[in-house]
Amino acid sequence: MEMHRMPCGIIYSADFAGFLRRKYEAEKRTHRGELLSLEYLRCSEGERAGSAWWQVVWVPQLSAPAEHRFHIGETEVFIHRQSRRGLKNHLLHFTEGQVVVKA
Repeated sequence: MEMHRMPCGIIYSADFAGFLRRKYEAEKRTHRGELLSLEYLRCSEGERAGSAWWQVVWVPQLSAPAEHRFHIGETEVFIHRQSRRGLKNHLLHFTEGQVVVKA
């Protein structure tokens, strides 16, 4: 598996980069002036401690500061500071139609 490490510490596979590229290409016409945002949340306490959720959504480019924009493969994405912290040293991979986050 081909993997890449981003300067912020997130690791992603070529398969995940391909997934993002396909999503971007399929939806970009209906999201002019927006870019993809990768969001990740992991509960640290309570009855859902250890559970994690991720999503890729579109956000206005004007609300995405340049210092929080990164390239995953060829696709520019916005990754909020908390999401970067939660994904640091984790692998983002796409397999069997699913995104997988591995520690």
